[in-house]
Amino acid sequence: MKKILLLCVLLLSGNVFALAKYDPVCKVSGFDNSKICSVKSYGVFVYDKPTVLSSVSIGGIWTSANPENIAITIDLGDISATIDSISFNLNGKISTFQVPLGESRATFQGGRLWKTSAMVVVPVEFVEQLINDQTAKYRVSTVSNGYREGAFYSSKGETEPVKTLRLLIEKSKIKQIDSKVVSKD
Repeated sequence: MKKILLLCVLLLSGNVFALAKYDPVCKVSGFDNSKICSVKSYGVFVYDKPTVLSSVSIGGIWTSANPENIAITIDLGDISATIDSISFNLNGKISTFQVPLGESRATFQGGRLWKTSAMVVVPVEFVEQLINDQTAKYRVSTVSNGYREGAFYSSKGETEPVKTLRLLIEKSKIKQIDSKVVSKD
């Protein structure tokens, strides 16, 4: 009987930790006391992947110092290139966000593997539209006119970045409310 109870507790505790997988990690800056929340990059659906390593991962960062925006992080697997921009297609309307000069970096992962990372700043309202549009598509363009494109929803439903960005937005709204309450005192 004790073994069954122990097994049940272990299974339930495993589920509790699994739910926290997508939760944003939030910290308070020791420099200016701003609140910073981030979510890990997860893969999105990519059209016509030439290899398994040809991946696109998207994550995000929010800070109370700039509460109206979210920095979208982009990682391209198996490529050494400079990311020029990321475009989003929401219901046929295409919005392009340029990567600031110097914000795109290629890092050597070992063996023959490279990873390219970049970041763009996007309004929170736009990210809300993005994660709620089941037909949302993206295109990551490089300076050499190469690109990878795909969707935030696949036939299996929403991708992990949709889940993480949704939780980041929810957390940012709570942090904004907390900031307003603190400033009134």
